[in-house]
Amino acid sequence: MTEKETLIARLKELGKMLGRDVNTSGTIQELSMRIAELEEELDGDAGSVDGENGEENASGSTDSTDSTDSTDGDIADAVKEKTKATTTDDRVTVETLATLHIDALHATRNEPVSIVEPGVIIRVSKQDADELIAKGLAREV
Repeated sequence: MTEKETLIARLKELGKMLGRDVNTSGTIQELSMRIAELEEELDGDAGSVDGENGEENASGSTDSTDSTDSTDGDIADAVKEKTKATTTDDRVTVETLATLHIDALHATRNEPVSIVEPGVIIRVSKQDADELIAKGLAREV
């Protein structure tokens, strides 16, 4: 099996785990980035599952259910806050000068991106933009 076939198989497996169809076209590098994004998404889902079935329930106390409920609420609040943060228009457009793992929006598609290559134009918060520019990782467009 070639590397690309292996990556496509992994993408299909991740798609099943997430319960949706995933795009299996593209270069090996694009497939690898897509896999990393889906695995990150699964890790986020696994964090909430681990909180429900992991160490907290292992103690056997009835208090673990109460703390799990509050954890679920905290996770839901965090998701709402992240959604709110990524939908505001107070973002700055920058062009990346290096490959970055970052929480940003694509400049034209208004889609969240987490991994970007050099030369990609993204929108980030003013604070993130200032930091990226200061470190030489991006330039303002």
